[in-house]
Amino acid sequence: MSQSENQVCPWCHTEIVWDPEIGPEEECPHCFNELGEYRSLNLQVESSESGIQYDDEEEPDNELELSDEELQLADDYGEGVQQLLDSQEEAPECSSCHSFMLLAGTEPASEAFVPFVHPALAKPLQASFGVQVYLCPSCFKVERQLTETDRLALVEQLREHGTKK
Repeated sequence: MSQSENQVCPWCHTEIVWDPEIGPEEECPHCFNELGEYRSLNLQVESSESGIQYDDEEEPDNELELSDEELQLADDYGEGVQQLLDSQEEAPECSSCHSFMLLAGTEPASEAFVPFVHPALAKPLQASFGVQVYLCPSCFKVERQLTETDRLALVEQLREHGTKK
């Protein structure tokens, strides 16, 4: 096979070996992304000392420059978050950014809460319950989760219903 018969998918970085009778692939057989010039950036490397030469000959200006004070503040913030996470029994993952979440507190179900009565149970799953409120230190999303005692009570209630068949 010649060099032109092999290519690497720019999306999943998998080597694509194509059949010389069929020709080159138009989409990656692994991740199904379109191959070719669409949304591709071609780089030319002259030598290891000169760095990367971009097609448009411009230097990339996407580096975020932080002062020493800002870096120290970010380090202190991260250290403070980690100390709090280390002291928690549970640290759920944020559904948005996948960082570990901090326990902010608990709250009971409000008096305005109207429980649904399941016909099969003839009573609500949880008439009253408490939730733990977690917040994400990275994206600041807030999420709620049943308290451990209420989770255990729910599991027991569903287990009892399962044995009544």
